[in-house]
Amino acid sequence: MSNSIKAILLAAAAAASAATMHNIIRYITVEEGIHAFEAAFFRNFFGLIILIPVFARQGMGLLKTNKLSWHIGRSLINAVALLCWFSALTFISVGDATAISLIGPVFVALLAIFFLGETIGIRRWTGIGLALIGAFVVVRPGLIEINTGTWLVLSATLLVSNSKIIAKHLSGHDSPTTIVAYVTILMMPITLIPAIFVWQWPSIDQLLWLAAIGVCGTTGHLLFTNAYRIADVSLVDPIGFMRLIWGALLGYFLFSEFPDVYTWIGAGIIVLGTTYMAQRDKVRGTDRLPNDSEV
Repeated sequence: MSNSIKAILLAAAAAASAATMHNIIRYITVEEGIHAFEAAFFRNFFGLIILIPVFARQGMGLLKTNKLSWHIGRSLINAVALLCWFSALTFISVGDATAISLIGPVFVALLAIFFLGETIGIRRWTGIGLALIGAFVVVRPGLIEINTGTWLVLSATLLVSNSKIIAKHLSGHDSPTTIVAYVTILMMPITLIPAIFVWQWPSIDQLLWLAAIGVCGTTGHLLFTNAYRIADVSLVDPIGFMRLIWGALLGYFLFSEFPDVYTWIGAGIIVLGTTYMAQRDKVRGTDRLPNDSEV
């Protein structure tokens, strides 16, 4: 099996894992009454448990860094993004939230201009323009009310994009494993603080669902990371569209929710634009950050 086929399969599995996690979040918060803040804490708690063997194998040297303040700042940004995303799924369907979040690479590209000094040519601006048109088709401002869930998804996506810019900076100083280790460790106590104010002890069944969120989240992140490791971003990025497909199908069967035709059209335009951006990066030989969701 070629690396390209392996990467596509890994990305498809990661998309399924992410979509499953998002639907479980919607179920546990809407149907079971667990607050989004508490669910976010348990996502980090169980995600950390899964990664403990990795930390144990590499020892405390894994945490050696000269950029501790940057790691703390990135963890704070990621934590707020996670809280926004989990809260958003109590307001809107998984399919709609996923479609809006596909605009993430545009935020990353624009932020890279200001913080990394990257230059963008006419072809990348074309991709950005296409993606923005797609976002307007999905959100349709002025035609339908932009609700709280939409604003929360946009906020989470923008925050995650900032987190990726910081990760890009940190990658020049620390290993990827160190970067993942810090964000995994620090996000748990950060998300515990807001969770305390809405805390209710989960039942055994609810605890199992919360554990599944942590497993799916960490598994999906690892699958995406390996897909980007063995193939070009321009090949893997379009598979992110499958998050919408998986999420919409699960949402339909679980909650009788399904995105309307405008959401599908807009999401398709976004993916077309971001894929074109990724293809241009490949041609130029630039190292664009991958579109793997941290939430």
